[in-house]
Formats: sequence, structure tokens, C-alpha cells
Amino acid sequence: MKQVLAALALLGCAMGAQATEGGYFGGVAGLMDADISGDSPFNAGFRAGYNWANGFGVEGEYTTSVVDGEFRLRNSWVDIEADYSISTFGAYATYRSQGDIYFKGRLGYLNESVDFGDDANGSESGLSAGLGLGLSLSEAVNFEAEYTVVEEDVDFWSGSLVFRF
Repeated sequence: MKQVLAALALLGCAMGAQATEGGYFGGVAGLMDADISGDSPFNAGFRAGYNWANGFGVEGEYTTSVVDGEFRLRNSWVDIEADYSISTFGAYATYRSQGDIYFKGRLGYLNESVDFGDDANGSESGLSAGLGLGLSLSEAVNFEAEYTVVEEDVDFWSGSLVFRF
């Protein structure tokens, strides 16, 4: 019971802090969880944006595969293996709650490119949404852990280090 009360007191203190207005940039990295048989690619990239004191903001993000995924299709008819990579570019409207520990939501438009080596390439654009949890490490540095829906069968589980200015 003491731990629950301590956690609630900490959360209450964190919620009282004011959101910081200003620009930010940072790096992002995580797993592109593709709903296909095989290993998913690991992506890294950067993001930049602006946040207003009321918590609303705008954000742009670019990621590309630094470790390719591997597609596998094996049955009695075929045996196929191919490496693939995913690149994304998104523009989002964001909202961050107030506090040193905060929630983040984002909704925007994203373009995703998938490259299966020389064999096949594809690109798709559409709505993207994400939820996250952030932690203010200092007045100028935040860590954010997020889940973003890239498309119906691709999710991005990421962490980012964001520097505010």
C-alpha cells in the first residue's frame, strides 16, 4: 500500500510540471515488426519537431533499416528466403501530457518504402498513429518509448532520445 501511495504522489508531482515550449530533435531506433514469416528489420533514424506549452505539437520522422529483415517462405512447393528493408518518412500532429513522466500521442501521414533487394520494391502512404510514454531526464533531454502503427501489418516499437532547444 505504501508503494502505491508513493507512486501516486510521484505521479501527482509530475503532472503539476508545465510542458516546455520549443523545438526539439533527436534519434530514434527500434524494431519494425512486420507481419510476415521471418525476422523483422531494425530501423534507426531521426526526428525533429516543435511543441507548444499546451502540449500540442508537430513532428517529422525518418527511419531506415540498419539491419535488414529476412523473409522466409517454405512449404512443399517453394523454398524462398530474401532480405528486405523498410524506410519511412512521416509527418505528425502530436500531444504530450504535462509532467516529468508523460504520455505522448501522435497522428499523421506516413510514406513507407519496402525493398526486397533487386527483386521487388514497393511504396505505400497513409494514416499512421502512435502512443508512447516519455521521461524527462533533464530540462533539455527526454527519453520516449513508443508504439507506432506504420500500416495494417507493420508496427514500429521504438525508443528515442530527444534534445529540446
